Amino acid sequence: MSDFDYGNARLRAMKSRLLTCQALEELAGAESMPELINALTKTAYRQAIEAALAQYAGIEVITQARRSNLIQTISKVRHFFSGQAEELATWVFRRYDVDNIKSILRGLSQQVPANEILGATLPIGELQSADLDTMARSAHARAAIDLMATWRIPLAQPLLALRAERAGADLFEMELALEQWYFQAAMTATKENGESLRQSLMRHADVSNIMTALRLIGETEAVTFLRQHFDTQDATPLYIGPGHVTFALLTKAARQDSVSRATETLTRTSYGATLASVLEQYRATYRLSDFEYALQRQQLKHAMNLLIRDPLGIGVLIGYMALKTNELANLHRIAQGVHLSEPSNRIRAELLMVNT
Repeated sequence: MSDFDYGNARLRAMKSRLLTCQALEELAGAESMPELINALTKTAYRQAIEAALAQYAGIEVITQARRSNLIQTISKVRHFFSGQAEELATWVFRRYDVDNIKSILRGLSQQVPANEILGATLPIGELQSADLDTMARSAHARAAIDLMATWRIPLAQPLLALRAERAGADLFEMELALEQWYFQAAMTATKENGESLRQSLMRHADVSNIMTALRLIGETEAVTFLRQHFDTQDATPLYIGPGHVTFALLTKAARQDSVSRATETLTRTSYGATLASVLEQYRATYRLSDFEYALQRQQLKHAMNLLIRDPLGIGVLIGYMALKTNELANLHRIAQGVHLSEPSNRIRAELLMVNT
């Protein structure tokens, strides 16, 4: 029996309990918060909802239920693997540490209340709920970084290095340092195994880099920013990876005079068809988020397919975690929409779903 056999069997069973697209669409049709809460008691979230009802009301019930369900789920998953599988799983979970730290640094920089900062985090990685709570209550971003260093959290390394190089580094530079460090460290750790994880890392980098390139188009201040922060006019320092799309091609796309021409530059990549499919919608809205949504959906499909393509490896964990966290994000969108009395068709349009 390999290090993955037991854990992957358990994860496949857990996947069968995820909410279907139909179930999510029905939840999005709830006409009130009590109706939505009641509907969730008929799903795998029943226990978490009932526990939250004892202490909270309204949308906070769903917020707390999502969080407690996640904590309970991940506490089980962490014990599914050993040996090499456990080492690879650590890097899968650490991806969520990156996102959590970014959310906390962003919140502290904008003086957001601690409870709101915590609402944007998912206690999946090395940093547990109590750790995230302590960091979110820090006086400022520097204090949060110092805490991480005291706890010997690996992700403190790139932030401390950045501080030593640029004492006044801004939020964007800190987030970029975290992403670049994580990519390089995870790719190095999986150099001799974990091909599914390597592919997942490269695809995440591609999506981030493509969106960076698109955002640079027409930004006249970008050259000044790059010169001031990186002593260059080239956008390469802003990219992660490289993933499958080369930095040279991304830079070429970023130098185009329109988003349409930039997407044409990327036509021959594996993202070309996805970008082309969004162009007409973008021309009507001029929202770059349309591209981001489409790319994220493609990324989610890839992660889901790993459940089938890598049944004896880390791909099952990657696929399950992507589907689970996306389910939680969809529940958040639904709860927010119902709370704000948005039309059900608008809520459904905001959901990111793939047929599982």
